[in-house]
Amino acid sequence: MDIYILRHGRAEKRAPSVRGDEGRALTGEGRTEILGVAEFLASRDVVFGCIATSPYARAVETTQIVAKALGKRGLIVQWDELTPGSSIEGLESRISSRSDDESLLIVGHEPLLGMFTGYMISGGGDAAIALGKGGLAKIRNARLDPVGGELQWLLTVRQILSMK
Repeated sequence: MDIYILRHGRAEKRAPSVRGDEGRALTGEGRTEILGVAEFLASRDVVFGCIATSPYARAVETTQIVAKALGKRGLIVQWDELTPGSSIEGLESRISSRSDDESLLIVGHEPLLGMFTGYMISGGGDAAIALGKGGLAKIRNARLDPVGGELQWLLTVRQILSMK
């Protein structure tokens, strides 16, 4: 299984509102950057068996932009295991239910995504990778038993946009 890990795009600033942190949407700049990431993935003919997202608005919006650019809207699922404060173990358990033959895109938040990326490429060790907003990682041949995989991509949004 190849696992692609995408941090949501730039979002509205934290401010007291009716929506709270869960409801913060992408900014215009965030939407533009994520569209660039989506176009990058489309240009590489990436196909996902599943796109899993945190239920937070900024992650859902990021996911919708990517899915639309790839022409695959029906593959989106929301996983509570991708919300801020979730555990690597919970995410690992959820991923283990997926087929090893499909590629998976997970969209969520830091620090979980960086910790999960480090965990996968260190064979279950205590390592972390920092993913900036719109950052994208690809773990090739990811496996959960035993934990491992090959870090093939670790890209910032600026690097991605410069490759378009």
